[in-house]
Amino acid sequence: MLNLDRLLLLQELHRRGSVIAVGESLSFSPSTVSHQLKVLEREVGAALTERVGRGIRLTREGEILAEHAVRIFGEVERAEAAVAAVRSAPAGDVRVAALQTASLALLPRAIEALERRSPHPRTFVSRIEPGRALGALAAREFDIVIGEEYPGLVIAAVPGVERRPLVEDPLVLASPAGRAGAIVAGDPDALPWVMEPQGSHARSWCLAMCRRLGVEPEVRYESDDLLVQLRLVETGHAIAILPKLLLDSEGAAVGRTALPGCPTRSVFTAHRTGSDQIPAVRAVLDALAEAASAAGGREL
Repeated sequence: MLNLDRLLLLQELHRRGSVIAVGESLSFSPSTVSHQLKVLEREVGAALTERVGRGIRLTREGEILAEHAVRIFGEVERAEAAVAAVRSAPAGDVRVAALQTASLALLPRAIEALERRSPHPRTFVSRIEPGRALGALAAREFDIVIGEEYPGLVIAAVPGVERRPLVEDPLVLASPAGRAGAIVAGDPDALPWVMEPQGSHARSWCLAMCRRLGVEPEVRYESDDLLVQLRLVETGHAIAILPKLLLDSEGAAVGRTALPGCPTRSVFTAHRTGSDQIPAVRAVLDALAEAASAAGGREL
């Protein structure tokens, strides 16, 4: 009989490519991961990994088992959902990983809606780096992820994970009140920019948009905290491209200028295949969708 915990380690090795990365994602030491994979090999009766230089990779047998693992965990998820559905009441714990803007704009409304129900799920919320969100979801660290996708920067699909669109959130040029009009035109007294750190999808997209506007931005400030970015704009120290959801949720006193083509970032929820049939998970997904509908997103 295959052990599901060890099978999860193999699936994560297939996805992440190294024992160290698997250990970091699941909070195990590399030696523990290696030992459990060896035990799995004895259970299967075949070598599942092989050394390549200083690292390892899956053998053909390992790849086959990892591919089956996606379907196995999908069936486990559906089985758990079927058992939970007998109760029909959306009780239980639901772990949500969310963007900062979603936490500010959507989660309070969603939680208020859930708390009006009895019984209702108990929701635990964490902030997570966008780059590891879907992998963490597949690894069962969370039940729901609220993610984002910037125009032209498609996030690769993750086996065993499904996505639902929440809202198309306009990206807006935010500037200190009274200075909006001169920024795009290249005012020689223009303020420096604040952007997310190098390597993020948001930074890549913002740089490309600035260059489309004929502006080579002087990025003097970096922060992955969008509230920090907003405060720098509000206090007259910087300009930035920020999501409308953030500006609305904070009642930001800034100038807003529409960008060419009115680009939007896609905000979505993601869950493991089959888990949306678990009443508690379904209730949270529905509450988030209602909150997104109430928040809107298209008009500046």
